[in-house]
Amino acid sequence: MALLTQGDVVGLLGVYGYVSLVVLLSWALRHRVSNARKLVHILTGGIVFFWWMFDTQIVMAGLAALPFVPILLLATPRSPIRALRESPLGARSSEGHPYGLVLYAISWTIVAYFLFFDLFAASVAVAAMSFGDGMGELIGRRFGRVRYMPHRTLEGSVAVFVAVVASVMVLSWFYFGYIDYSYGTQPALVALFAVAIGGFASILEAISPGSIDNLVIPLVIAGFLHMLGA
Repeated sequence: MALLTQGDVVGLLGVYGYVSLVVLLSWALRHRVSNARKLVHILTGGIVFFWWMFDTQIVMAGLAALPFVPILLLATPRSPIRALRESPLGARSSEGHPYGLVLYAISWTIVAYFLFFDLFAASVAVAAMSFGDGMGELIGRRFGRVRYMPHRTLEGSVAVFVAVVASVMVLSWFYFGYIDYSYGTQPALVALFAVAIGGFASILEAISPGSIDNLVIPLVIAGFLHMLGA
């Protein structure tokens, strides 16, 4: 493997530093928030703002994403390593589906590798999983009153829609306005695109089984956007 470029090093430091801060924050707030795991789920989506730094596909997928799969697997409640089970990361894994965060890391790795040359699509896919699905569950559990499916509420689905629309708008500005000025973006078209993706993501989140939505949502959206050439 070639030596890491400066961009790869900065990207790795950014990703690992950011994820470490998110985990530590969730640990510090574990007695103040009802579901610190969901805090990790939502905030980890911020990794999409570091992806543009990487110069090498295998580094971004193989070193910035893939290592989290075994780490999170060993932090599950069934892990044979007690120190990892009882770590802040292990505590977050025990608060919900034991392999939910593992699936999060798997989808993150797949998207990072196959969409390395389409980072906007990759970022929207991860944002839909982290911000969209995360906010949907958070709002749905706390404020959900109108239930239209056994495990879905209208309030939760609206939260998914709003979070994804906002994410697409921000990412459009970030990648096409801040990172690369060579792309011209028309606000009306961006807004229409954001609404369409928000609607698609909210429907997908509603019909995806909760145990595998961390895999289904980002991969389906990533594939859909890539086919559209977004």
